Amino acid sequence: MYLYFDYSPLGALRWYVKLSRKGRRIGISEEYGTEAFDTAYDAAIAALGGVMRKRRSAPDPLVQPERRYVQADRSQRGQTRYYVQLRNGLPKVRIQSEFGTKAFDDECDAAIVSQIALYGDATDYVNAQKRRNEPRPELRTEPPKPHTLRWYWMLYKQSDHWLGNLSVGQDGLSGSTRLQRTGLIESLLPENGERPFAVLTRKAIKAEMKARTPSQAGNLLSALRGMIRWMIDEEHLEDDDDPTIGLKSGKAKASRESGGFVPWTEDDMALYRTKWPLGTEARLMFDILHYTFLRVGDAHRFGPPHLRQIVRKMAVQIATEKSRGNTTVTVPVHPEFAESLRAARAAGIIGAEVFTGKMVKGRVLTMNKKAWAMKFKKYAVLAGVNEPKKSCHGVRKARAEVAAYADCTESQMMAMFGWTDPKMPAHYIAQANREKLGISGMDKIIAFDQNAAFDDFMPSGENSGGTPGRNKVVTLRSNFGKKTP
Repeated sequence: MYLYFDYSPLGALRWYVKLSRKGRRIGISEEYGTEAFDTAYDAAIAALGGVMRKRRSAPDPLVQPERRYVQADRSQRGQTRYYVQLRNGLPKVRIQSEFGTKAFDDECDAAIVSQIALYGDATDYVNAQKRRNEPRPELRTEPPKPHTLRWYWMLYKQSDHWLGNLSVGQDGLSGSTRLQRTGLIESLLPENGERPFAVLTRKAIKAEMKARTPSQAGNLLSALRGMIRWMIDEEHLEDDDDPTIGLKSGKAKASRESGGFVPWTEDDMALYRTKWPLGTEARLMFDILHYTFLRVGDAHRFGPPHLRQIVRKMAVQIATEKSRGNTTVTVPVHPEFAESLRAARAAGIIGAEVFTGKMVKGRVLTMNKKAWAMKFKKYAVLAGVNEPKKSCHGVRKARAEVAAYADCTESQMMAMFGWTDPKMPAHYIAQANREKLGISGMDKIIAFDQNAAFDDFMPSGENSGGTPGRNKVVTLRSNFGKKTP
């Protein structure tokens, strides 16, 4: 606001308007709180060339930009600030342009390029972002010419490697993997689809990978290797002619640096539970993730059919989507989860096939897993847990850390979390053991320091159990009888 007041030498209250600290000001003589006062206030702002504004009682929720390396925070006065930072420990470059404008994007591009030039980076993220935002040209509809890239792509999508055929030992690809790889490979077809496959050299693939983020580059490399593996099996290509031999992406390294999904903290969980009490859909979604340790691909279809009696205990038993039904998760029902289910059933929000989903004509039906995850994210943001990488998987990672701290074995964690590779539980157990060793080591140091401080108060006389003289050699009491007179 631009409205100020002071008192005259005689003690009269005076109101006035000014835009800056040392700028011109215009007094208002009308009575405060009246319509005439508001009119005079508006006229004074217009005369000084200002813009009407009002102070918010509470700031809008802080939304993080989707662009890589572009972050947002809020100052103590409620001002939203945007800046570019490659990674923790490096300088932040403030973005002055208005968010959402072309000038903002151009300034971000320039800041990212300058930071990469200073501190180094193997991938051109600016070009990757531009390519992501550019509209993709439509693919040709006429039949492809033989031995072109588009021809091989059409045959690959009709093969057993893509669709699956257990008679020949091919499991095929899941629906989500097909969708992802279709978008990745078809992004190459507008420019190279009508050319012979030989144009897809190692150098060309490396250039395509450099124009993407590490994660996108790794996925593109996996998609191409899947198609090339089919070409080799069908004798369209020799093993030695594989253009992906020796290529590596920075996906694993980028994942290690970023840490992946951020585990939820106890404060985050307390915020969520405070906002969403028992008997609400939001609370039931959280409790499913928190007490069953399921991935979102299994949590969105989890329902009453997956509760079974095992060794006189009610347990959650579900075949995981990631393993295509080959791995079964078995987790006994937690007492607090049972209480949450009773509250949800009393509120009438549980379906016959799934616990949570979309309500259609009074029935709870299964939701798409992406829609389920977005719905949970919306509930989390409303509860105050609005960090970019804190999602469904963050709850699962937090519970894996708890299991490791509770001294669960690798086999127990694999059974509860649905892992087939012992490297995953070993990672969490090693992290927990390392932290435990650090804590126990500090306890020993504290005990040693306290004993040393206690010794400072002891008298400085000679050791009663030692030999006389200056050598101070300690004599064990068991040897007293052996000493010569």
